[in-house]
Amino acid sequence: MKKLVILAAASILLFALFPGKAKGVVSFDDVPMDHPFVWEIIYLYGEGIIDGYSDGNFRPSNNVTRAQAMKMIGKAVYLYDEQRPTPFSDVPPSHFASGFITSAYEYEWIRGYPDGTFRPNAHLTRGQAAIVLANAFKWGEAQPAHFSDVDGNTAMGKAIAKLADQGVAKGYPDGTFKPYQRITRGQFSAMLARAAEPTFVPDYLALLGTANDILAHLQNEEFEDVVSYLNEEHGLRFCPYAGSCIDHGGVMFSAEDIPGFMTDTNVYYWGDQDGSGFPIELTTDDYYSDWLMNVPYTEKERYGRSIQPATHDLIRVEYPNAKVVEFYFAGTDQYEGMDWQSLNMIFEKDENGEWKLVAIINDRWTI
Repeated sequence: MKKLVILAAASILLFALFPGKAKGVVSFDDVPMDHPFVWEIIYLYGEGIIDGYSDGNFRPSNNVTRAQAMKMIGKAVYLYDEQRPTPFSDVPPSHFASGFITSAYEYEWIRGYPDGTFRPNAHLTRGQAAIVLANAFKWGEAQPAHFSDVDGNTAMGKAIAKLADQGVAKGYPDGTFKPYQRITRGQFSAMLARAAEPTFVPDYLALLGTANDILAHLQNEEFEDVVSYLNEEHGLRFCPYAGSCIDHGGVMFSAEDIPGFMTDTNVYYWGDQDGSGFPIELTTDDYYSDWLMNVPYTEKERYGRSIQPATHDLIRVEYPNAKVVEFYFAGTDQYEGMDWQSLNMIFEKDENGEWKLVAIINDRWTI
């Protein structure tokens, strides 16, 4: 039976990761509070991404099978999970992970083996885990990670470099990654949690605080204070839809223009209405009221997984190396949530390795 653990020290740490959420911490009988991956495991369990065993244990030292990994990743990124036929001869429609495996294959995250099998019960290696995580989370290219036992020119080496760049995996103290070693349930949980919830990575936890500060400035129409968060050479781009940044480019303002954003009397073409195709031609003041800040976005306590992953997929096309902080408005009961909206702050590192705001991309569903 899973035990409820409420400890002062644990609560302090949980407050650091998830302010306001440290009420009760559910762990497993074999995952004590001093386990190196306890918080990642707690998070995944709370999100319904992982399960334990009927005896109340998690068995963090057990190896992960390929099918188990696909189920966990699939739940983390909202893959279509209904059991169905697969392209692999050894994964029947009745297999518990058939829906996740087929979805991952359709997205070209996995390929299987030349003989047409997937080998769902084979154990996953750390290198294989890196490849599928890098594919699933669509990270941009990264500089070689310089692990002594990893060839940075291979597909596996490039995937491992992405994990290291994202703070998802650090390797071992001796400078190795051990890519051909079987990955344990604890290790895989740590990687998956850090990928799905960047707040586990200190660099991104700090970025979340920055985004909340920017949100407050936007809500107070303090555009002059937004300038300090920009790469002044590049300015700031605004798009009403994620797709608009690709199709029409949105509107780019220089850092010098941002302080006067609310008083600019020019009419700009921001993009087209999704669905109708009508042009969005507004002054900056009207754009602010109708698109940028027209719903009560609230401060974020953690990154959270996007309920509208297509938005982030579109953003990654234009900004493959960016980190996105999404503020989400779930819509109203009156319209059954169809009036959802999001405000996405796009950050990229500058030449000094500092995160800078480069774009603010809204999104919504319209007809």
